[in-house]
Amino acid sequence: MPGSAESLHIQQLVELMAVVSSSTDEASAVQHAVERSAQALEAEVAAVVFDGKVAASIGFPLGAVPNEDIVAVSLHQRDTLDVPGIGRCPVATAAWAGSKPGHLVLARWGEPFAIEEQNLIRGMARLLELTLTMLRTLAAEQSIRESLQERQRLLEQLFTIQRAISRREDLQQILDTITLAARDLLGDEISLLWLRDEDDTGRARLLSAADASGILPGSALTADLTDAATANQAMTVGDVVVRQGGIAASEVISRFGNGSVCASMGAPVHDSGVVTGALVVASCDDGRVYGPSDVQTLRVFAQNVSLALTDANTVLRMQQAHHDALTGLASRRLFMEQLTQRLAIADAEGTTVAVLFLDLDRFKDINDTLGHAAGDQLLTVTADRIAAQLRGGDLASRFGGDEFAVMLHQVDGPSDAAAVAGRIGTALGKPMYVAHQRLRVGASIGIALSTPRHTDPVELVGHADLAMYQAKRADAGGYALYDPASADPNARPGTVRA
Repeated sequence: MPGSAESLHIQQLVELMAVVSSSTDEASAVQHAVERSAQALEAEVAAVVFDGKVAASIGFPLGAVPNEDIVAVSLHQRDTLDVPGIGRCPVATAAWAGSKPGHLVLARWGEPFAIEEQNLIRGMARLLELTLTMLRTLAAEQSIRESLQERQRLLEQLFTIQRAISRREDLQQILDTITLAARDLLGDEISLLWLRDEDDTGRARLLSAADASGILPGSALTADLTDAATANQAMTVGDVVVRQGGIAASEVISRFGNGSVCASMGAPVHDSGVVTGALVVASCDDGRVYGPSDVQTLRVFAQNVSLALTDANTVLRMQQAHHDALTGLASRRLFMEQLTQRLAIADAEGTTVAVLFLDLDRFKDINDTLGHAAGDQLLTVTADRIAAQLRGGDLASRFGGDEFAVMLHQVDGPSDAAAVAGRIGTALGKPMYVAHQRLRVGASIGIALSTPRHTDPVELVGHADLAMYQAKRADAGGYALYDPASADPNARPGTVRA
């Protein structure tokens, strides 16, 4: 469960998205991003840099924007910025790639930007990049509307596609919709979406295909890029390529037509600014000639594919970085970040944070006897039972293997933390049905409480870990509270009394 700081950052990103996405042109989107990011981070100045120039800024006197200094900061050539009337300030930057690379730069008097604030800035930069890409896509679509009024229905499909992307609907359905719409809008017989194979860059995977009958189910295949020459050329050139005539009948693309392919056109698609595939259309009409409007139309659809892939993979990478893939609990990294924030708040407010460290009893025997699949199922059930015993604001994490950690964001004392540990222990001690067998597992739990000026998360987790080992030695399935005064001289420093 995210902490208050993370919730605040998510709220700030949502507010930024609402303001920036309502912009009708790139200039206003950039200015809104600068203003909102400065407000969210309480920064004295903020700026956006394109092509070595400051495109928008806030906090500088009129006509006194230090362009060269801001550009140097964006290129990491400087780590401070002299702000008129304030002095030398720490800076934070975030860059993005895409068709129009840029940098978001902020400077603030006082302490350097914390890690979570830098993550927030990167998120804001990513939102700005997506908005600018969308605005350019919409501008291109407007050009298409003016020249192809009779295709209004299909252009409305583009809006449906973008709405599906923003709502993060099923990725395969979005890609199929784009592939089919590109075929229909351009009036060709074939439309194919290729993605370069991550394991073999000389091959490509077919993500979606459409012919005269519509989307082809089960058409996924891989092929040498030499057999998908139009896609290969588009990926190599990094722009739309047109092939008129002379296309070999043996090319993979010809498998999806009713006759020989006479003309084809491909546009590259990107993931986070990197060319990863191509959208290809082809015609069996020997009189087919692709003009400038056709090139622009295919480019628009390829940009929509890029938006869908980038958004889906960005979400996936964020989930992988912050959540355990098996249980869905917070990752160790997210847990330590949230614990660091919560300890700082507790120190300022005079409150107490508790960490519970759990290790399952008899897990190895079960895993070895019933197999890893059963072990994974047991860990999933364990995670659900732990999460069900927590209070609002608490956070559970899988640290690895059969070890779990819990952060209790505010406790009244040892008895309060022990009550939660007791509930978790009781829940985990109940029978579990795994691999069609009734099992009892249980867990040993160590408890450590923060003290005034105790802001080291690694130390606090270490104390809970030591307490867990003492609980395991004393009575498997119980819990123990860390007590540095009861150290065992024959054990590691910090051994606790059960």
